[in-house]
Amino acid sequence: MGFREPSTIKLVFDENDELHGLEVQMRGMSIADFMQSSGLDGSDGDDAAATMKRFYTHLASWNLEDENGQPVPVTDAPNRDSRMIRRLNNARIEAVQGVHKADPLPESSTSGENSLAPAIPMAPLSDSQAS
Repeated sequence: MGFREPSTIKLVFDENDELHGLEVQMRGMSIADFMQSSGLDGSDGDDAAATMKRFYTHLASWNLEDENGQPVPVTDAPNRDSRMIRRLNNARIEAVQGVHKADPLPESSTSGENSLAPAIPMAPLSDSQAS
């Protein structure tokens, strides 16, 4: 029996997050779609409208309920609070890109600060060294 690639991405939110308890299943994205949407294929990538359309297309399921405790179908996503939908879309993009919030940089990380080591001077190679 062979391995089957994961077909969905599960979005879950931390205890301190206002979306804690919301669980969302997103359909996976092919590498071709990822490259096109991000512009890595040489195109301009998705604009805001295309990004949201792609989000709605990939939304598979969620445990969202309305104010009466009734399940909200994923087809109603375009009618939901825009702040929540944008947060879900951002979480989806982070998941597709492989960003994992549970693995933060260690406290010792310099967060991209300049190195304390002096820069190594660079000079063009002489003709004899260049060949």
